[in-house]
Amino acid sequence: MKNINTYEILNLFGIHDILNVSSIKTGHINHTFLADCRNGKYILQSLNRKIFKNPYAVMNNIAKIEQTFRSSGQNKITVPHYVKTENKSFLEINGEIWRVYEYTENSKIPENHDYLTGFAFGKFINLMNSKNIILEDTIENFHDFNKYYNRIPNEFLKRFDKLRGKFEIFNNIPKRNVHNDAKADNIIFGKSTTIIDLDTAMNGFVAIDYGDIIRSGGNIINITRGFADGLDGLLSEDEINSLYYGILYVISELAMRYIIDCVSDERYFSATSPQQCHKRAEELLIQLDYFENNSDIQNIIIKSF
Repeated sequence: MKNINTYEILNLFGIHDILNVSSIKTGHINHTFLADCRNGKYILQSLNRKIFKNPYAVMNNIAKIEQTFRSSGQNKITVPHYVKTENKSFLEINGEIWRVYEYTENSKIPENHDYLTGFAFGKFINLMNSKNIILEDTIENFHDFNKYYNRIPNEFLKRFDKLRGKFEIFNNIPKRNVHNDAKADNIIFGKSTTIIDLDTAMNGFVAIDYGDIIRSGGNIINITRGFADGLDGLLSEDEINSLYYGILYVISELAMRYIIDCVSDERYFSATSPQQCHKRAEELLIQLDYFENNSDIQNIIIKSF
């Protein structure tokens, strides 16, 4: 990323009159910049090709998602608009994949934000499965419990052993087009409710998205009601019964990823130190204990669906 002239890259996307470009450090994966221009603000981003080994699949998926939302006939739930250049939504420069999308300003958080977060991700799944849309895999075996389980140090194996049997519920459940990173931080409340960070959108279990929303915080009842309303009857009974286990699955998986990063030279969360990874893993294990012992969530799910 040395000697990158962000102004020149923005110019290639037809963006001029740039007042300032600043680096955004909040993301874990990609290199991200905020461009403040006379005609508005834009996000300039370089895909991390160590994580996204097929960046063209990422951008092809995003194009399909944007088109699906554009043709849905509704504007309450939206996704970012990517700026095109040379009839593409990205450029490859010196081996780096760059893209630009319009910045969505966070306004005052609405009182029903938990419901809206659940509704937005439910609507996303509903729309992306309403037609014969095929999304490509952007990370191989991304939500694969065994892939992470087989890499964690031996002293942690016992903690996750008892969960493996519970996750057999997913063996007979279909995969659908889902977001795959459905944390609350990926919702922006502005003129509309905007879903961001679409890079991992691909085939997966609906329960994983639900689990990620619940894991990332908020009122469980309101989130679940919103999620159910957004899905609008899409799920089978077996899929509904799997939702609770999606919470345990996604917390376990994330904890294992942080544990692996503690001892690995090549980290997935490249912006975090081994010490930070260790602390985050401990926090997630505490959260996992809480949800394993909270049977009320299953009743909330049944009542909501």
